[in-house]
Amino acid sequence: MILPPESLPAAPTPQRTALAEAASGKAKPRAAGGGPLGTNAKSSSASAEDDPDTRRKATRALRFQVLSEARHLFLTTARSEGIKHAGNVYRTAACRHLHHADINVMKNLEHGTAFYAGLVTCGSLWSCSVCASRIQERRRHEIKAAIAWAESLGLVCVLVTFTFPHSIADRLSDLIPRQRDAFTRLRKTRAYAKLKPVGLIRSLELTYSDRNGWHPHTHEIWFCEPHKIPCRVRLTDLWYTACNRAGLVDPDDDTQAGHFNIYAVDVKRDMTCGDYLAKQDDSRSWGFAEEVSKATSKAGRRKGFHPFHLLVRKNPGDPARFLDYHAAMKGARQLFWSPGLKAKVGIDDLSDEVIADESRDPADLLAHIPLSAWRVVRSNDAHAKLLDAAESGGAPAVRSLLFALGWRAEDV
Repeated sequence: MILPPESLPAAPTPQRTALAEAASGKAKPRAAGGGPLGTNAKSSSASAEDDPDTRRKATRALRFQVLSEARHLFLTTARSEGIKHAGNVYRTAACRHLHHADINVMKNLEHGTAFYAGLVTCGSLWSCSVCASRIQERRRHEIKAAIAWAESLGLVCVLVTFTFPHSIADRLSDLIPRQRDAFTRLRKTRAYAKLKPVGLIRSLELTYSDRNGWHPHTHEIWFCEPHKIPCRVRLTDLWYTACNRAGLVDPDDDTQAGHFNIYAVDVKRDMTCGDYLAKQDDSRSWGFAEEVSKATSKAGRRKGFHPFHLLVRKNPGDPARFLDYHAAMKGARQLFWSPGLKAKVGIDDLSDEVIADESRDPADLLAHIPLSAWRVVRSNDAHAKLLDAAESGGAPAVRSLLFALGWRAEDV
């Protein structure tokens, strides 16, 4: 006889097996990664502005749903390519889906938020919306520590932005190597050596628009001596020469040259916030549900949006664009610190893959999830819901949710 969730005894301690959530009403199962963002995204959008906690949960739900869309795309692609184990080639396909140990729901001791332990993580900032959030949060703290270090030495923090012309016909796989070549040429010049800061942190950002295609650009924080603040006009001249030699500009196009002089380089003094460099988004906190809907508006199409939006809207050609983006950015670093800077600041040089693994954080065990229950969570794309339940009601709430999703204890 299967007892209703409310009649089951609560787990006596957080260390007991967890099984359930305080869900109101029975959730409708859905094949994992099997379709566009559904009711979760809509309800999240409606409630995202209620309060900070609701907003945070709405953001988390959206990130897990975008990860589900990426997983579905990578699995479909792997099958078409005859790849048996998709996760070996497309790591994001396995991220927070497969497990390498017992599956536990943990509570972060510092922030009080729930997370999974025992699951595979891909550590891909470019392709995984969930790992990206985790990585970016850690990187923000690192950048802020660098800013504090620089200010303690009397250095001036300057934000320098570099961009270049591009069009809808340009392939990202062509633009990224040329951009990299342009920076190499820029840094090697004697003129740049005279402007060179004490240290810098460079962030690569990517957006896409239906009008102008891929838009790679960089933001750099320069830690400068007060008497060596970079001149925008001089930097623009040096950057134009580097882009010309790297094949990013047409030297015979006077109109392009005029636009380049206006837009290609921007210099802002007294830059004191690390959020701008660490985000790798569309300059408007892509994660909130209202920003996703904004990406499909005319403004979003004109100004550009984060590549994750290609998974959300699913316009013709978007899956292929995202796959091209994934291939072009594989192995690329979002953040680059000038040599020796992390050591000066006192920052451990940890990889994105290490940072993405939340199990390294001090945490308490909230619930253990049997494999049979985890299959139910996966088939319903209920990853975020289960974490919400764990935060709000612990193991009893997790148990309630699992029963609502169709899991039964005798399935173990």
